Amino acid sequence: MNNNIRKICRKYSDLSLEDIKIFEKLSGVIQTIADLTQADIFIDCITRSPDVAVVVAEAKPRTARSLYRFSVVGKLALRKNEPAVIRTLQTGLPTIGMRGVSQEGVPIKQSVVPITSKSGWTIGTLIMEQDITEQVFQEKKVKDLIETTEQLSETLFKLAFAEGKISDILPDGLLIVNANGVITYYNNAAKDIFNRINRIREDLKVRQITDILPELNFRKDILAEQMYIESQIGGLNLALTSIPLNSSNEAAGALILIRDITEIRVKEKELLLKSVVIEEIHHRIKNNLQTVASLLRIQARRIKSQKAKKAFYDSISRILSIAVVHEVLSREGMDLVDIKNVINKMVDISTNMINPDKKVEICTRCKPLMLTSRQATSLALIVNELIHNALEHAFVGKDGGRIQIEINRDFNDVRLIVSDNGIGLSKDFNLEKSKHLGLSIIKTLVEEDLKGFIKISNDNGTRVEVRFPLKNKLE
Repeated sequence: MNNNIRKICRKYSDLSLEDIKIFEKLSGVIQTIADLTQADIFIDCITRSPDVAVVVAEAKPRTARSLYRFSVVGKLALRKNEPAVIRTLQTGLPTIGMRGVSQEGVPIKQSVVPITSKSGWTIGTLIMEQDITEQVFQEKKVKDLIETTEQLSETLFKLAFAEGKISDILPDGLLIVNANGVITYYNNAAKDIFNRINRIREDLKVRQITDILPELNFRKDILAEQMYIESQIGGLNLALTSIPLNSSNEAAGALILIRDITEIRVKEKELLLKSVVIEEIHHRIKNNLQTVASLLRIQARRIKSQKAKKAFYDSISRILSIAVVHEVLSREGMDLVDIKNVINKMVDISTNMINPDKKVEICTRCKPLMLTSRQATSLALIVNELIHNALEHAFVGKDGGRIQIEINRDFNDVRLIVSDNGIGLSKDFNLEKSKHLGLSIIKTLVEEDLKGFIKISNDNGTRVEVRFPLKNKLE
């Protein structure tokens, strides 16, 4: 790459070898910058022309989609396409968020900082580019909508005041009022709504809007800007939208859309009630599971066999792991769970089970990640088994150690890593042939329930990696 940078710089500029080495050194870190920012990063060098720069190095992000299909190293950056680059080269000042066009004709937003020589002269730029195609598209839609709205306003105004007829195909109520608040037009849907709230029995025309809808609080500013009001009127929930109408750039009235949203609000209340009921169900399940765990704990204390007692406590731990998921669901009130909260609560529970004679630290590096309740329950059980396996086997003959839990998203997969710095696995360890109940549970949950895979290896201790496809919506 360095030979290529020197070749391009010498072809297009008169920079010294000392200046070129600055580009070469910087090119070694731009890949890291691209991955961190999830954006394309470029180094541009000055040329003999004040309106042109040349690309000498590039880095495409490995953590996101690049804007470029092909390499642009050696391509020229022109003022008309990339004004931010030329501005920074000429002023020596950073340029943040200026728009331009990429080498492949894509609308972009550029953030540019100067690269200076040891003597302080600006010799090039470091550029971060982001795609704004969608933003430009939305802006065009808004512009077109504004133009269309202005034309519609003029048309409706002329129709309304010229005694024209507007079609009744709209499902919503439609009123047009003049500058004095007098109704000049209404459709059948509007009349039907008013009949249902017993506000009118006769023709609406030539009546003041405030006589019909005093809740609207008709004011002059309703003619100046769009307004949205929701109100309960006569037992109905109505949404009122007022859109100003202009004629010859002067306020001439307003178009008022009236929508009956009673059914929507009733459904929202029903969903809210169901949500409260679901939260209560999760809360009761959690309490019931904790009660079962308490009963098993009492029974375990009465058993003399250490092997049987261990089986009881293992079962208690698994039950509490499921209870943690329901506890989070009861608080968050949804069927999607932030697995970070679940793991943190499980670590708190597991910490109490550490042998007081050993100094074992359990650390987590989990980012917020929403999983379905089923995936969260399976993952909680897996983490519980791995923690207990580590506490039981990893630090035999040692004073203590460290267990680390990592959960993150890798594109469309979830990756769990549980590692320790204990004694590691025996040389003849084979997961497929293992008869250990905990490992059998883990393997079944990973492969059958989560549809993923598991890998266990020695890495200065034991390292367990689980990977499975993410499901962040209910099925």
